[in-house]
Amino acid sequence: MEHKIKKTLSREELGRYLHTLANAVQRSDERHGPELALLQTDFDKIELKCKREADGIAIKLKVKTDARRAPPQEGDRETFSDPSGAYKALKKRMQATFKRLGVTIAANRIPDHPLIQAFESQVSEMIRFPDRGEPHYEAFEAGCRHLAAACRGKRVEDVRRAFEALNRMKKDCHIRYK
Repeated sequence: MEHKIKKTLSREELGRYLHTLANAVQRSDERHGPELALLQTDFDKIELKCKREADGIAIKLKVKTDARRAPPQEGDRETFSDPSGAYKALKKRMQATFKRLGVTIAANRIPDHPLIQAFESQVSEMIRFPDRGEPHYEAFEAGCRHLAAACRGKRVEDVRRAFEALNRMKKDCHIRYK
């Protein structure tokens, strides 16, 4: 899970802010306010960037935590975070599986059940990641179910149409979210 804080500060304010950050990490107490409470968890990475601007110094603080260790926030839902590249690894597996589906269908064959099952499992895992195209998840999941049903129906043309529809959805989502 990644949290960001962006501010523009004067040189003096930046000094005080850096001291506050250090104290929040060192003391692990609540007196530094809710935006620095993240530093009181077992964070995986802290990234601080400072850039000189006309009206002061712009800072960007990123705190990355493992969702299993981060304190729950109000309104959180069960999702995967991506501190270790898990989403990228999943997307690579999905890309390979999707390509195998496409090659099989292009050869006028119906994908076997284990391949369809693997793809459905990967899709189920993917839709648990937030902010990666959530508005499209429901339709994509329905398209996957349609493809699986077409494969069970054993009609290559139905499978081809279902795969092409799924491919269009994938491309549309990737244009918007990549």
